[in-house]
Amino acid sequence: MFMGNYAHKLDPKNRVAVPAGWRSVYGQELVMLASSYHDKLPILKFYTQESFATKLDEIRESALAAGHEMGEVDEYIGSIAGQSFPVEVNNQGKLLIPKAQREYLGLKDQAQLIGRNKHFEIWKPSDFEAENTPQLRKENPLDKKFRML
Repeated sequence: MFMGNYAHKLDPKNRVAVPAGWRSVYGQELVMLASSYHDKLPILKFYTQESFATKLDEIRESALAAGHEMGEVDEYIGSIAGQSFPVEVNNQGKLLIPKAQREYLGLKDQAQLIGRNKHFEIWKPSDFEAENTPQLRKENPLDKKFRML
């Protein structure tokens, strides 16, 4: 389970330290969804192989249950797979952020890592700050019901 959010500096080799609490991913091959968005802001999503396969299965089942054609669903899942790449957290607990993805996010010297339960995300720190103000959290309709934030 990935929880919390952390700002970490990129090292000279453009790697970012993965939080110690997420150590179960060290040495594992992860799946990086290389071009994702959150409210039009670019982000990177990282899944374990197992959680990525589960996510794709959930998408397939939900789309088919909603009446989408099998070919349309397969094409969509194929496009997700085409934007995904294997990555690994090394034995020092660092994850390389490739140049294309650093440019996509606009990362300079820091990255914001955000735990999202079954996956984690990397954001440009200023984008994360702008999207996570106390006011915006209070406007969330689910929080009005559950009052967790």
